[in-house]
Amino acid sequence: MREMHRWEKGERAKRGKRNLFLSLLVVPAIVFALFPPRASAQVIRLPAVLGEAENENVYPGRLVSHPDSSSELLQAPGTADAATVEPDGPPGSRPGVFQKLIFSGTWLAPGVNHGFGMSDLDLRAVLGFACPTRRSPLLVTPGFAVHYLEGPIGADLPPQVYDAYAQFRWMHEFTPRFAVDLAVTPGVFGDFDEGADDAIRVAGHAVVVWTCGPNLKLLLGAAYLDREDIGVLPAGGLIWTPYDELKFELIVPRPRIAARLACDGDVEDWAYFAGEFGGGTWAIRRTGGGSDVLNYRDWRLVLGIERKAVHGPNTRLELAYVFGRELQFDSAAADITPTDTIMLRAGVTY
Repeated sequence: MREMHRWEKGERAKRGKRNLFLSLLVVPAIVFALFPPRASAQVIRLPAVLGEAENENVYPGRLVSHPDSSSELLQAPGTADAATVEPDGPPGSRPGVFQKLIFSGTWLAPGVNHGFGMSDLDLRAVLGFACPTRRSPLLVTPGFAVHYLEGPIGADLPPQVYDAYAQFRWMHEFTPRFAVDLAVTPGVFGDFDEGADDAIRVAGHAVVVWTCGPNLKLLLGAAYLDREDIGVLPAGGLIWTPYDELKFELIVPRPRIAARLACDGDVEDWAYFAGEFGGGTWAIRRTGGGSDVLNYRDWRLVLGIERKAVHGPNTRLELAYVFGRELQFDSAAADITPTDTIMLRAGVTY
């Protein structure tokens, strides 16, 4: 028993050093990108949510339905510079197939006692295809993420788990006021040591969007997460932009209030307060050799800053308080309730 305890302690120390190294290497690089050279950017004009008169920007924006990106469900759209916009595509789209490259790094502190920490690296590319036209695009988003696990003591977890997925998302505007956003996301979620049957999951979402006026749109739908702990989440609410400097995205499961801090002629800086639901489900093989399914979930209160640029990367940095944490297993293993902790997250979108 003492030898097992010493082995677990040594493994935790190795994981801690590796996660610290990743944080020191990746997060500062992302934070540095928050302040790119301003000479390469142009002004971003983020309008109010547009209505029938202007007949554009009716799409709900990013709606990522793969289970471990529920924090990015239903975020309001922005616009791109006229020189880079695809004239026959949705607002903000680029000419050609390539649309976006998204990278983010996240660190959840392990906390104390029954502490559970996690370091995430996530990379995605967004590709756009006419279906049947550029105004009704099919967006294909292949993605890959690795989650480095730290603790809790005695949980017998693998050192890391992975996400490998591809989202297929279709948007269509039926009228200037009414649009739909549909997606399906098959993927493999596990440690790649366990059999594929428990690791394969298929998520999806369906949302309808109703533009009520120049500053208000309503969204209603659901996201099927195909998680062991949470199967379906409601996805909907309202986006209200009373004026250009303030935006209310009162949308489940990630409500957000954003305010523009500065616009110096070439970039815009925003600050926001948000809530989100986090976690995931992974098929694993325990270090002792048994097969299991790990379910993790939490709730987060997020403070963030974001820099938006046209010809440079969009960047963000977030600090969150994480609570309501729970680890569940399909086996007879007892559930674990880690202590509250903090989260740091940085991201770059090009």
